[in-house]
Formats: sequence, C-alpha cells, structure tokens
Amino acid sequence: MKLSFLKNSSLWILTCLLPLLASCAGTSTAPATLSQAVAAPTENHLRVGDELLIRLTTGGRTQQNVTPADSVPVTIDEEGQISLPLIGRIPAAGMTPGELGERIEANYVPRFYVRCSAAVQVQARFFYVGGEVRAPSRYPWTEDMTLLKAINTAGSFTDYANRRRVEIVRGKEKLPVDMDQIRQDPSRDVAIRPGDSIWVPRSIF
Repeated sequence: MKLSFLKNSSLWILTCLLPLLASCAGTSTAPATLSQAVAAPTENHLRVGDELLIRLTTGGRTQQNVTPADSVPVTIDEEGQISLPLIGRIPAAGMTPGELGERIEANYVPRFYVRCSAAVQVQARFFYVGGEVRAPSRYPWTEDMTLLKAINTAGSFTDYANRRRVEIVRGKEKLPVDMDQIRQDPSRDVAIRPGDSIWVPRSIF
C-alpha cells in the first residue's frame, strides 16, 4: 500500500514539473552574435561625430549687443554635446534633428531672444580607417556600411596588418574584432556607425 502511494506521488510530482522545465527551456536564448551586439540604432538619431549646420532665425532681443549667428557649423563631440554661441554646451547625441532644434530654441528663449527658430541640418557623415590599410583616410558613411566594406573602401589590408586584432573605436569604447572570422562567416560582420574609427594594428610577425 505504501509502495503504491509513493509511486503515485512520484508520478504526480513528475507530471507537475515537466511543464515547468519545458517552459524554462523554451525561454532560454542563444548568446547574441557580434553583429547583433553592436547593431546600429535608428539612423535618424544624431550620433557622436555627426557634423551639423544649425540655422538660427531670431527676433526681438532681450539683451543689448547680442548678435545672432545665422548659421553655426558644429560637430557632436565624444561627450555627445555641441557648443553654440551664448548658450554654450548642450546635449545632442541620441536626439533627432527636430528634437535638437526644439532644445536649442528652449535654451535661447526667453534668456536671449523673444523668438528663435532653430533648424538642424545633418552634413555628410564619415567614418575613419587608419593603421595597416593601403589608403587610410576619412570616408563618407552610408547606411549599409559594415566593417568588411570599410576595410575594402580603404584599399584592404597591407601585408603587415594584424587581421585578428582590428579595433573599432566608438566614443570611449573599443571593440576588438577578428577579421579572419568575419571572412569565414560574413553573418558576423559588424555595422559601422557614423564617427566610428577603425584601427588596423601592425602584426608582430
């Protein structure tokens, strides 16, 4: 009698645990690939390294001897900020051009002007390739730019390049990449963002 009870209890516990174990197994996810880990966000948002032209239209000064600047060229620095006349440094990275324009207007009105309209125009975006490539330089960025395409754009590697320790510098972060793995498996290729710097070190052999 006791043996039958123990068997029935064991079967009941196993029946309850099986769905739970199955659900746990179903929710596990594979580690993100390298390209997924550094995939670019929406390209409409401003980034470090973006070159902007800020067009200001103002009227009705609230301070004397304050001269408005019609067009101000700026670059988003590594801190994600830009610097403008009178108001100084303000955050810009991560915002859309329209959102940045509204922030600029809010900083000028009513402190300096009664009215202010700010239009933000994104100039050409670039990435940089240096080190052991045949044509190190700054190149125009396009939405489909990847690390492999960037290296080819710079004339490919020199004979002395360390292809297994290529480095992407993005703001304050550095990402080492093995290009031999990417050539074997193109799905591991890395999306390049505007302002990225790619550095190809020299091989010690």
